[in-house]
Amino acid sequence: MQLFWSQGYEATSLQDLLVATGLSKSSLYESFGNKQSLFEAAFSRYFDARAEQMYERLELAGSPLTFIRDCLLSVVEEAGQEMPRGCMLVNVANEFSNSDPAVRRLIELATRRFRQVFERAFEQAQACGEIGDGRPPASLALYTHCVMAGLRTQVKSGLSPAELLIVVGLAMENVR
Repeated sequence: MQLFWSQGYEATSLQDLLVATGLSKSSLYESFGNKQSLFEAAFSRYFDARAEQMYERLELAGSPLTFIRDCLLSVVEEAGQEMPRGCMLVNVANEFSNSDPAVRRLIELATRRFRQVFERAFEQAQACGEIGDGRPPASLALYTHCVMAGLRTQVKSGLSPAELLIVVGLAMENVR
C-alpha cells in the first residue's frame, strides 16, 4: 500500500513489489493474481483504514466542527515537505480517472466512505447546535470533501502553508 501510495500504480514495478512484500514472483501471483489485483487490495485497505481512523477521531474530538477543522488542517501539515505524497484517493483518482472501471468503482466507494464520515460530523454539529440546520449534512460533507481534495492537490503543487490556511479559514466560515 505504501509503495503504490507514494509512487502510483504505473511507476511501481513488479520488482518494487517483490522487494516491498518480500514475496517471490510466483508467491505474489499466487496470492494476488496480478499487479492490478494487488493494487486494488492495497487501495481498499487504505480507504477502509482511513475511514475507520476518521470515525475514531470524530468520536474523540472536542466537537464535530473541531474534527472538520482538524481534518482540513492535517492537509496543511504536509505543505513544505520535499515530496508530499498526498492522499491515496486523490492520487488514484488523478492517475486512473475513468480509464479502469474496477478502479473507478473503488474510487467511488472510497469517496462515499469519506463523505459519510463528514456527513456524520455535520449531523452531530447540527444536533449539538454548532451549526444551523438550514443545509443538508450531505451537501456540507460533499463541499468539505471537495475542499480537502483541492487542498491536497495544492499541497502537491507547492502552495504555502499560509495560503492553505486562508482556504481552511474560508471553508470553516462557509460551513457555519
